[in-house]
Formats: sequence, C-alpha cells, structure tokens
Amino acid sequence: MITVWTACTGDAYNPDEVGILKRQVDRHLSEPHIFICITEHEIEGITTLKPKNMLPGWWIKVRLFSGEISHPRNLWLDLDSTITGSLDDLITPLGEGIHVRTAWNWAVNGHGSCQSSVMFWQGDSGRIINDLFDPKDAHWPPVRNKYWDNGQLKWGDQEWATYLRDTGKIKVEYFEPWHVISFKYHCKEGLPPESRVQCWHGKPDPADRMDIDWVREARA
Repeated sequence: MITVWTACTGDAYNPDEVGILKRQVDRHLSEPHIFICITEHEIEGITTLKPKNMLPGWWIKVRLFSGEISHPRNLWLDLDSTITGSLDDLITPLGEGIHVRTAWNWAVNGHGSCQSSVMFWQGDSGRIINDLFDPKDAHWPPVRNKYWDNGQLKWGDQEWATYLRDTGKIKVEYFEPWHVISFKYHCKEGLPPESRVQCWHGKPDPADRMDIDWVREARA
C-alpha cells in the first residue's frame, strides 16, 4: 500500500482540482493506494487531513516528513500536476541510506537543485528534513536576502532539502529526468512520450490550457 499526498490550502486552487488529480492517480497507479489531501476544506469523495503544526506557503511540505504524517510509503504530487503515464516506476524502493527521491530542479531561477513537485519517501526516511528545520526560517512571502550558512537562499522547502543535501545531512536520489518534467520547459513542442508527470510550476495552471488535447484528456 502506498499513500499519495497532495495539499489544497488557502484559496490558491479550487478544491475541485483535488478530485481531478485523484482521478489521474487512480488511472496511472496500479498498486493499491490511498489518496490524502492536506486541506482545511471538506471535499466530497476525498480523504482529507486538516493542517496541523504546518508552515506557510511552500514551506508546508517540510512537515510531510514529520512522524505525525508519514506513512510506510509516500508519494507527493503538487496539485498543479498532470499525469499521463504510469506512476509505478516512481515508487520503487529507495537506495541504501537515501532519505528522499525528488526531481532535479530544471528551473533557471537559481532556487536550488531538489525539485519538490513530486517526491517519494519511506516511513521516517526523511524525518531529519522536518526535525532539523527551524520554523523561524519559514518566511512567507519568501525573502530574497535571507540565506543559510552555505549561502543557500531561504526560498522554500526545496531549497531547505538542497541545503541539507549540500551539507551532507541527507542523501537524495532522483527520478529519471524524462519521467518527471516541466510543462513550461519540456512541453513546448508537445508532450514527450516517455513523461509520466508534468509539473506546472508558476503559470499557467493546467486549467488554463484545456485547449491542449493531452491536457484535457489527462484531466478528464
């Protein structure tokens, strides 16, 4: 059994998007699974978990790794994701001593190297990510001139994971780069055939591009 997580907090996204993502997961994950959304909303047909000791903005993902939340096997998907291929290859067991599996950060904005739109971890494997975090660092909106001691910008959860990786406190492994991709950077000429998950960081959101056949089909 694997637990698939997402979050819908505040008013950034319509709660209907949670059901759209769940349908995609159900189509593309063959293993028995449960789907949980961290949210203050009541969403029909969705198992929800109310935020507890959470952090603002993107920082809330640090709390995924606390002992209060993590299940034996966990897959996180940002709500603004589309799924067009099997998720099974994303949830293979972690390598020896690995704390978390993420995507390489494809962004050109210098925000870090661990991309947290999609993550996989096992039980307490990533607990150090939560336990070492000081909530005072959870600036929201992000503060561009705040840095950790290695010069890493305190922008959000993925920079925190990158800082821990670069200072030797955690080990990170990565999804195959053609499996988890960026809509913005990798789908300019259409949908790459080997991609499984497309991450819609920034704008547009998937709902804004229903004119694209594969996006409309993914969200059906």
